[in-house]
Amino acid sequence: MSKGYSQRIVWDIYFDTQFDNREYNSEFSQSQTLFGAKLTPEIGLHWGEGYSNLLIGTTMIEGFGAETFEKKPEMLLYYRYDSPNYLIFAGRFSRKSVVGKYSKAFFNDSVRFFDANIDGILLQYKGNNGYAEVAFDWNSRQSETRREKFMLFSSALHTKGVVYGGYHFSMYHYAMITGGNGVVDNVWVMPFAGVDLDEKAFFDEFSLEIGWLQAFQNDRSHVGKYVKPGGVHIETQIEKYKFGVINTLFYGDCMMPYYGRYGDGLYRGDSFYRTTYGKYHCLEIYWKPLRRKDMDLKVSSVHHYDGRVWSWQQLASFTVHLSDALFAKNK
Repeated sequence: MSKGYSQRIVWDIYFDTQFDNREYNSEFSQSQTLFGAKLTPEIGLHWGEGYSNLLIGTTMIEGFGAETFEKKPEMLLYYRYDSPNYLIFAGRFSRKSVVGKYSKAFFNDSVRFFDANIDGILLQYKGNNGYAEVAFDWNSRQSETRREKFMLFSSALHTKGVVYGGYHFSMYHYAMITGGNGVVDNVWVMPFAGVDLDEKAFFDEFSLEIGWLQAFQNDRSHVGKYVKPGGVHIETQIEKYKFGVINTLFYGDCMMPYYGRYGDGLYRGDSFYRTTYGKYHCLEIYWKPLRRKDMDLKVSSVHHYDGRVWSWQQLASFTVHLSDALFAKNK
């Protein structure tokens, strides 16, 4: 067999566990404790000129305190084209493949952990000065008991020196069950610009980012026209000696006007963004005692202000990542 058509076995394993305790006083989000573990093993064949991979695997999520396999394991089955600059994922694959640093207005902590996979396609470009990606995720196929739901989302970042700019975007199609009437269109976009002084200052991480969060939402059955909430979104991060602070400020409208009717079925982001008091403040104080290629541990104390009252969240996450590439480098 020629060198151009050589082949080898590739494999990858992720183990994640997350403790998320929410002691909330807010009318916009509920108190609860979410504690679970997730295992994502996959194995496949790498062939051709070094870019093509075909993989199969599974995602098993165990919610502590629930019945074993209460959440059914999901099969992973996908093709991955992995060149130095361009990547293509097609099939069902892990959400960890996404590179965009989306605000929690787009995807909250629970979605990132428990909605572990993407069913569809992901296209990415990675360069020295940034990245761009677009993904199509088919969340739910329509049936007599299931709504039809799918999302198109995208992110891009371009850097020039210490200055950077980019955007986040999502379009969520939220339809009825078979025989039902009505669709909700839920479009969010956030252009942003910032400065990153990681290599220019005393701190390991030091950045300031300002963006505008804008939504276009149409409940076709109950409203019949678009509402357009929006507001300014400011985020600052400072980190030194494995300790850090992420401070997020949002000033604007209630970004989730239909939450009362559809809840988190329609909105994938943090429900604090539905505050009606004109502002939301999130202060995360974190510690990362373990940061290696194969392991990561982060402990956070997160404080939410909805414009009226403060709420408190304790968050801890631990990740182990093993792969054939990791062991090959250590030989």
